[in-house]
Amino acid sequence: MESPSRLGLAQMAVLLPNLIFLLPGGVASDQRHRGSWLSFLYLTYLLPLGIILVALDTGDLTFTLLLLFGVAFGTISAFVQPARESLLGYAAPEIMHQAVAKVMIVQFIFQGIGYWLAGQLDIISLPQLLVFQIFIFIISSILIKRSHPVPDAADRPVEQTKTSKHSWRELGEGLQVFRQDKSLMHLLMIIFATGFLAFGVYLVGMPLIAQELYGGGVGLYASLQIVFSVGIVSANFGVMKRSKMFSRPGRLMIISFLLRGSLVVIIAAVPSMWVLFVVVYVWGFFSGLSMTLGRTILHNQVSHQVRSRAASVYQLCLFGGAPLGAWVCGLAVESLGLSLTFIAVAAGTFSVALLTALFSPLWHVRGGINKD
Repeated sequence: MESPSRLGLAQMAVLLPNLIFLLPGGVASDQRHRGSWLSFLYLTYLLPLGIILVALDTGDLTFTLLLLFGVAFGTISAFVQPARESLLGYAAPEIMHQAVAKVMIVQFIFQGIGYWLAGQLDIISLPQLLVFQIFIFIISSILIKRSHPVPDAADRPVEQTKTSKHSWRELGEGLQVFRQDKSLMHLLMIIFATGFLAFGVYLVGMPLIAQELYGGGVGLYASLQIVFSVGIVSANFGVMKRSKMFSRPGRLMIISFLLRGSLVVIIAAVPSMWVLFVVVYVWGFFSGLSMTLGRTILHNQVSHQVRSRAASVYQLCLFGGAPLGAWVCGLAVESLGLSLTFIAVAAGTFSVALLTALFSPLWHVRGGINKD
């Protein structure tokens, strides 16, 4: 029952640690055996979840504690994301788009299930959901460790035997990849814009669409999230079935970025409920396509030795823009109203897409490029 600005602040608390810890997280991942490291990190999620569970049981849950939970959860995620993302590097370059699409399909199918469960709060209690989430993290930790066992010392890759003595230099090597390739640098720019504009609106706007524009509650919000996830899954099923990568993935990514911004204008007009669900589905479809294209371009253009660090820079731009976008969106909604905020976001999206299409080498990037 908090205000839009406090909703934005809560979302920012989860995402802001990425600004601090994503790059060190990429370096830490490149220095360790990823299976063991990921398994350990998944277990550390139990600490913030356990604290919230205890607070609910004792009746001591406050907004301040919720913010601290968000910071702790986001900090762990900042180390998890580059390590998990780098596992895609084991896929062959010619089927990288299929590997990324499969990961996205699994991720968002189960995210949709998670939103459905969260929408059943009238039936399932919040403590029960938290216990279930703790159970899922424990099972995930075990499965990750089993599927990525520690190799013998003789077979261990060189990057996993390094010490942290040269961490700052190694961090610079990850950044150098983007300084040397303008198309990758411009990929980061549009990813930051996606985080600030599209992701910021998604985090704050989606619950407010359900509550303020349509007078719905947690059930409507969960339904919108499920439809959004179905759109993402649909796009990635299409990508997965393609035998070859799109010939111009950068161009398609920019177009999908533009179309997502245009859809926000339709929502600002407060259409009928069935139109809203169609728009949210298409919004999810283009979001899923854009996410897959961006990650495929990245993995096919950086070497395996710096993939975790490159992935951490990529994630930093996305999740660096998102908390700022969520906070600004919350303030804008309070000042301008939801509809005018959506129109402003659409105008910003159009401007970024037009400039990128006219002046960026990302528009001309071809599929299937690999620098391994």
